[in-house]
Amino acid sequence: MTAAPPPSVGWVAIASGALDVGASDLFADGLDILVLPAEPGEPFCLTGAGALLWRRLVTHSPVSPAGAEEQEMLEAMTALGIASDDPAHPARITRLDPPVLSSPFHELAYALTARVAAARGIPCVFVKGPALHHQGLRDREHSGDVDVWCPPARWDALADALAAWGWSREPDPWRGTSVHHTATMTPGGWGCEIDVHRRIPGLALDDAEAFDAVARRSETVVYAGVELSIPRADVHAVLAAVHAVRPEIGAGPRSAVASATAVALLAAAVGSGERACELGAVPVLATELAGLLPADTIARHRDGLPRDWAWRAAPDRVRAYWRALQGEDLPKRIRVLWRFVWPPDDIALASARHAGETGLSPALARWRRLRRGLRSLRPAPR
Repeated sequence: MTAAPPPSVGWVAIASGALDVGASDLFADGLDILVLPAEPGEPFCLTGAGALLWRRLVTHSPVSPAGAEEQEMLEAMTALGIASDDPAHPARITRLDPPVLSSPFHELAYALTARVAAARGIPCVFVKGPALHHQGLRDREHSGDVDVWCPPARWDALADALAAWGWSREPDPWRGTSVHHTATMTPGGWGCEIDVHRRIPGLALDDAEAFDAVARRSETVVYAGVELSIPRADVHAVLAAVHAVRPEIGAGPRSAVASATAVALLAAAVGSGERACELGAVPVLATELAGLLPADTIARHRDGLPRDWAWRAAPDRVRAYWRALQGEDLPKRIRVLWRFVWPPDDIALASARHAGETGLSPALARWRRLRRGLRSLRPAPR
């Protein structure tokens, strides 16, 4: 005879993220707790008796119902994915804080991404964004998206896992190659764009080695009740400086403004020069590091050409993509080249949207894309 399972000792709070918004000007009076369920769904607010009970689940769990009404509320919360009778639930929430970020929904998107990655054993580090502001590395607090970096062997798995929560992967003609460094995930009913990085352009280290080097030099912050990793300030300054001077197709040589921005970032964090050496960032930041490192140190570390650098400096997209293709084997070159010339429907329509053209059929979008590419090859008027 099979033994009956032991009775539950009570309920605990679970969520993919939660915030105390009772004092926030962004929410109407009476809306106390913003919570994102542990299972795929959209965030919602708890009010009144429900909010009071859920606070007890967070701070005094496990909680046993005081009567039939609380029992009914706990069962409803369980069905909503915000309560569980398993005290070891991986999405258990044990703290309820006011928002750290200016956008509570942006904060929930961070928490969700960290939860989704942790549930699949995918290590990740969150880069750029509001953390740079909190570390004193930039004035602007808010960002429009979430940038998460994970081992290159796991970035597809993380992107696929986010799809279950309503995010869609942006069509990418380079998919299946090593060229692009991010998978862009666009939100559905709520949230913001999430960029899943498999590398940060500008580092001469191997992709996996670069991630490991940054992950070892990270620190923990709490967003919406969930712990997540960000680079230490000295490491983050290097990554932000590399991003500031990254070449853009058709933009020409590095601007004085970009260089000055990188210099300011590096100067703002003690130890950034040494971290630049360790991360393989000296080849692209040699000029900006001149005031922080001795000339002989820069000379010893400036060899190597980081991935994603040379082709990004091309004068137009056609030449840039042709250069990028040279790093792939011949079968991939042929496949990707045809995908660029005559792309499938989703890529053609995405390209049209990026060009500001809407309402086109896939066939017309393909012709318009081809025409834009050919026009970019024309020499500039003198």
